[in-house]
Amino acid sequence: MTFEIKEGNKIGLINQNIVDTALFTDEHDGALLETVRLSESFFDQLKRHPVPLQESAIRAISNNSQALDIYFWLVYRLHERVTVQKVSWPALKVQFGASYTHMRNFKIRFRDALQIALAIYPEARVGIDEDGVTLSPSASPVSRRLPKKMR
Repeated sequence: MTFEIKEGNKIGLINQNIVDTALFTDEHDGALLETVRLSESFFDQLKRHPVPLQESAIRAISNNSQALDIYFWLVYRLHERVTVQKVSWPALKVQFGASYTHMRNFKIRFRDALQIALAIYPEARVGIDEDGVTLSPSASPVSRRLPKKMR
């Protein structure tokens, strides 16, 4: 996975291995068990830059993988956004629709999945038009917790 880093007018990229090892088995009545060991550097990045996900939202759309992917993407991209950003349809297709041969079909499916993701993340300020999606600074889907001493 590649992460983009911006500092002033400088832009950099970090290539990050996410998984060191993974084991997939099918031992319990057809249930797939997965054991995954995250790479240490990726786990450190998660601890330093957590993304606030709402568990009830994830459960609500867990049967729709594209809506779930879009929800994760929106939360990641919006919760600390300070400027408006336009993401083109071709860029969205590269990230979310590599299996679609026609842009027209991708747009239809993406719009449907985006509406589901927005239903569980109503704070998201997202526009959609013929050029793509516009991301605007948005509140986090999870309210910040006060430290235990302040509760």
